Amino acid sequence: MKTLIHLIYCSAAPRPLSSNELRDLLVGARRYNERHGITGMLLYADGSFFQVLEGAPEDVERLFKRISADPRHDRLTLIIREPVAVRAFGEWSMGHADIAQEDLDQIVGSNDFLAAGRSFLDIGEGRAKKLLAAFRDGRWRTALGRPATIPEDDPEPHPPPRYAFAFQPIIHAPTRSIYSYEALIRGPAGETAASVLQQVQPSGTHLFREQQRIAALEAAARLGLRTRININFQPSDIARSATAISSLLAAAERCGIPFDSIVLEVLESEIIRDSGDFSARMNPYRTSGLTFAIDDFGAGYAGLNLLADFQPNLIKIDMNLVRGIESNGPRQAILRGIVRTCLDLGIDIIAEGVETEDEYGWFRREGIELFQGFLLAKPEFDRLPTDFHLPG
Repeated sequence: MKTLIHLIYCSAAPRPLSSNELRDLLVGARRYNERHGITGMLLYADGSFFQVLEGAPEDVERLFKRISADPRHDRLTLIIREPVAVRAFGEWSMGHADIAQEDLDQIVGSNDFLAAGRSFLDIGEGRAKKLLAAFRDGRWRTALGRPATIPEDDPEPHPPPRYAFAFQPIIHAPTRSIYSYEALIRGPAGETAASVLQQVQPSGTHLFREQQRIAALEAAARLGLRTRININFQPSDIARSATAISSLLAAAERCGIPFDSIVLEVLESEIIRDSGDFSARMNPYRTSGLTFAIDDFGAGYAGLNLLADFQPNLIKIDMNLVRGIESNGPRQAILRGIVRTCLDLGIDIIAEGVETEDEYGWFRREGIELFQGFLLAKPEFDRLPTDFHLPG
């Protein structure tokens, strides 16, 4: 059986498109898609595009690359790309809100989806149908820059906080080189992370974090990133946002940052009710090349479950375990057990928050190769620092 995928994206038109322009788009797209065995649906409303493409992986990817370079699409966001067992669409068609109902039957390839007509019933059940319905109902348009409709009795929304980033190197001791940079959120003039985060409205936390991750990639690319970048990620983000990772991958493509240069740091201290469910959500993205790390390992209760169920590429030892390790026997015993377990599982370890040469020396003697902390290099605002101090 031939492998099939579906790819779903949204984008914004740089300017409103006329009916004639939309008809030309429909005719050209339908001709191309028929020739390459691509089925699906394109919707256009309020200056926003939303499209589902399905077909052979190489055909869908080739078309998506063409669309990414098409000047009719701005702020293109990849929502999902995944294998499917069967096609949900019998052909490719297009629906747009501005076409008169009496014209539908006269335009080959048009559909009445946005009017909740027959086209909706004809689509096979599944994720594509749900996301298309969400666009029809007004979602996936606000994210492209169109202001959300605010009920008259709602208070004026708070403006989003302004922010920038500092970057702290993570050092690979054996080669005395920079392994990665961690992106740390700061205020626009270098203010603390807390000063920024306290301005975020609770209802917008997940969207803010999604935008922040994208901004971190853009800042690193602007500063000339030539190695990896570590970005903080919280497990609840992927549970509450369908685009938590796909939007990051789309941004990486725009910035020219390889997927295998991105390290997502998952906070162990955030409560994970079911590490197996979390692992199931994240594992499909491993094939993209992303690296996953557990941050603050040892600070919460989920770490051992995650090592068993998720098996990250990296763990970052919580700095409370690092502090004074050279003279604390119980911590040494615990950490030696962690080191042996990670060695058996092929998981690399970063000693985080290293502030003294004694702490550094103990971890090096235990075979740890990756280090982060003020002893080696402090974060620098809006800069990728290249200087660091390595004892010995």
